[in-house]
Formats: sequence, structure tokens, C-alpha cells
Amino acid sequence: MSLVHLFSTLCQAAPPTHPPTRHQLIGAWRLVSIEVTGARGLIADPFYQADSVGLIIYDPSGWMSVQISAPHRQVWEVPASRSVAQLAQDAPLKSAAFDTYYAYFGTWTLDEKASVVTHHVTASLIPAETGRDYGQTIALAGQQLTFTGKDVINGEPVVRTKKWERYRVR
Repeated sequence: MSLVHLFSTLCQAAPPTHPPTRHQLIGAWRLVSIEVTGARGLIADPFYQADSVGLIIYDPSGWMSVQISAPHRQVWEVPASRSVAQLAQDAPLKSAAFDTYYAYFGTWTLDEKASVVTHHVTASLIPAETGRDYGQTIALAGQQLTFTGKDVINGEPVVRTKKWERYRVR
């Protein structure tokens, strides 16, 4: 199977009974799963760990925020003061924290006809992402929202699928 055929097959998420509307996206969604599929099937995602947790919020005013955290993050005590010596001592712990957490916020737009939501990044944990636009194909089935996007990992084209479930306050 060629990569082009693989992409066209994988990117065709089961179409919802109707394209998602802006109103249907508004609210909070919790991360259910992230899958990365390449030419040889499922592969380990280098950015997120299995069983990561996350939250994405779409506000009716057009703002959004997303946070994803790896499970089993290393914990360290919050220092009573932030001295230069303490900051240097905590560098390895801060590096591990950075590598296991992802977040950005900005505005969002929805192309209902194409079923593509675009996040316009205002600020991110990764400063180089500020000002970028991230478009992802979406499908809505009941209370589950699926994002599908193309990516390249280690030179291999892949499809990344993130599944979210509407968050209900208990």
C-alpha cells in the first residue's frame, strides 16, 4: 500500500451524520486517547505518552486553551524562594516537567463545510509556536470529538488522531 493511499484511507474519519457546528464545539473536552499511525501501523508517539490526560476548552467568544500532561510526572518540592542557586539545582527537574506537559491558548475558527477547526496560537509553552495556526479535521459522534491531522515523525508521514470526550462536571 502506498503512503498516499494510506493517508487518504486514514484521513477519512467516519463522517458524522452532520458536520459539527461552532455551537457543538463550545465547552470543555477531556482527552481520551492519542494514536499515531504510520505506514507500518500504530507507532509510539514521541510527544505524548500512553495514558496522557488533557483538557481542551472552546469558549463562545472565540478563545480556546489546550493542556496535555503525561502520566507519572516527576514531582519535586516548590521552593520557598526562587534563588539563582535553587533555580540551577532544579534545572533537570524543570526539563523533565517541560518534556511531559504541553499547553497553548489562542483563538479558534471553524470551517463547518470542511469540518476543520483551526487554533490560532497566541502563546504556547513552546515559544516558537506563538503566531502559528494549527488546523485539524474534526468529526463529532455523540459526545466524542475526534481530531485528525497529518504529521511527519522521524521522516515518516503519519496520521495523528486525538479523541476527546465532552467533559461533564460531577
